[in-house]
Amino acid sequence: MNEKRGAWYLLTGAVIGLVFGVLLALTAVPVKYINTAPDNLREQDKQNYRALVAQAYLAEGDLGRARSRLTLLGDPNQAEVLVAQAQNILAEGGSDDQARALALLAAAINEPSMLVTPLPVAVQLASMPTEAAPQGSQTAGPTPTPGPTGTPRPTNTPLPTQGPPFVKIEEFPVCDPLPETPLLQVIVLDAAGKPVPGVKIEISQSVGGIETFYTGLYPEISAGYADYEMQPQVNYAIRVGDSGLTTSDLTAPPCGEGENGKTWGSLKVVFQQPK
Repeated sequence: MNEKRGAWYLLTGAVIGLVFGVLLALTAVPVKYINTAPDNLREQDKQNYRALVAQAYLAEGDLGRARSRLTLLGDPNQAEVLVAQAQNILAEGGSDDQARALALLAAAINEPSMLVTPLPVAVQLASMPTEAAPQGSQTAGPTPTPGPTGTPRPTNTPLPTQGPPFVKIEEFPVCDPLPETPLLQVIVLDAAGKPVPGVKIEISQSVGGIETFYTGLYPEISAGYADYEMQPQVNYAIRVGDSGLTTSDLTAPPCGEGENGKTWGSLKVVFQQPK
């Protein structure tokens, strides 16, 4: 007798085989990606990649190479993504150095004339740990001579914020237009009057601790611009640059009366390096 069976057993076998294959791929023999392109990285790895590119830019001062490296990520707007990552790092209390490097690279992409000058190779080599120094030939004497083929490791680079300390040259209220949230708006200029990105600003207030933010995170306004949300009737003190003096008694200015009582504006403060 010929047994008549439908095709359901074939479909059941295919489903069981598919499920078994997926479980096998996920557990026993997972797929391993090797030499994958940067645009295929996870988001966290992409952020690490951008941070490394920014640190390398500070060491090399090569904007073209930095942009080429970022192009591999496929970001539609490189500077915008760098700024957003820097802002997130500061908001989450992450590395100030990383945020600063990202802000400087974003500022350079938006304004190529603001280039970072890298340290001389001799200075970079001198700052390297002894065990990391490149090996080279030795002379007949007891002093070893570094070889010319070693690649120096990225090091902290003199940034545009170094030099004479910034001093306050102007302070005025901003009431028109009236802001929804009062801001302490800081503008930092060099001796020639050009905006300076990547300047560290420390702010303290009478009801809290010390926080840090940087210029250059709002390139659409200015490379030397930074702001901080102010609370009415709270005194603030800020220090611009690592060697700057503290400027105190900064408060949100009153801007008249509104429907719900007194209105408060923003305070704009301009700092500049002396000539």
